[in-house]
Amino acid sequence: MFAVRVDDARGWLLELLQVALATAAVWFLLATVDIALHQRLTNDEERVATAGMACVISPPLSERVHAGRHEREAAPISTHPNLPRGSGELGAALARLHGTGGSYVTGVREDDVFYLPAERIASFMGAEFHQASAGAPARLLDPAGLIKIVPMSPTAWRNFTPVELPQPPRVIEGQLHLPVRGIDALLPISATWDDEDRSWRLACRGHEIQAAVPEDLFEIVVERSTRTLTVSYGGQRLVSWSCCVGAGERSPVGTWHVRNKARWAAWRSDEGVVIPGGSPRNPLGARWLGTTARGRGGGTIGIHGTNQPSSIGRRVSAGCIRLMNHHAIELYDTIPIGTRVVIRE
Repeated sequence: MFAVRVDDARGWLLELLQVALATAAVWFLLATVDIALHQRLTNDEERVATAGMACVISPPLSERVHAGRHEREAAPISTHPNLPRGSGELGAALARLHGTGGSYVTGVREDDVFYLPAERIASFMGAEFHQASAGAPARLLDPAGLIKIVPMSPTAWRNFTPVELPQPPRVIEGQLHLPVRGIDALLPISATWDDEDRSWRLACRGHEIQAAVPEDLFEIVVERSTRTLTVSYGGQRLVSWSCCVGAGERSPVGTWHVRNKARWAAWRSDEGVVIPGGSPRNPLGARWLGTTARGRGGGTIGIHGTNQPSSIGRRVSAGCIRLMNHHAIELYDTIPIGTRVVIRE
């Protein structure tokens, strides 16, 4: 009786061992298939990117700016914000415009090339976006197939077929960005430049978005005759403020651009004395926006705050556009480098 029970136990253990061996064999087979698929997806061209390439975007060089005959800035600070920001009345007006659907997808222009975040493009397409880190290769899983993109490489892959892009993707502020021009060669997206709106129109599977850089959407218009400064975004007026303009013709008529900005900028007098920002003797006020416009003597025309609020609404400056300090702060907080500035009579 005891021998029979031992034999039954041995048979049960043998069957259990067979099941375990079969399970292990299945697991090994699945693991082998998984490794083979991974090696197929990360083929030889990906090895080019394993060197950890990085893209550093340098800000514009600081320039010494002269703001007319009597208004010289000592050391402006150059900035390049990529997203519309704002404070006060101007920020509130911009927020209201965005709330009514008047916003654009924000892009970045670097070296005259327009870029959009790759993750935002994937979302627009309805594709899955996968990337281990900003400098690593990225993959977009779309109904049209598998797209692989390598930062700083003009060669991308669609369903394992190489596709050459006009410009390489770049890492900007820690995010992978794709060049919009020529993107239709890689993705099922049509991209058209709208010269009137200064924006890109992207279409994919019945959906459309408009994309632009903030400096193309913002516009500052200064009216010398009425002494007013108006800020617009995407053709929509945001605010209109009273300002001070140059005496006579000292504020030059034309189309210019914002080229640098500074907080409490120092001022150099005609005698060469540097007066720090915030001093009652400093005429530049709380904020400075230097433009590409030139005044008499070759000095740069700026838009800035003032230590003479009684001059607002008059035509008495040496050429610069003066604002109340709180308006100058709002302008500084919102307007990006490159924004168009129009001065007209």
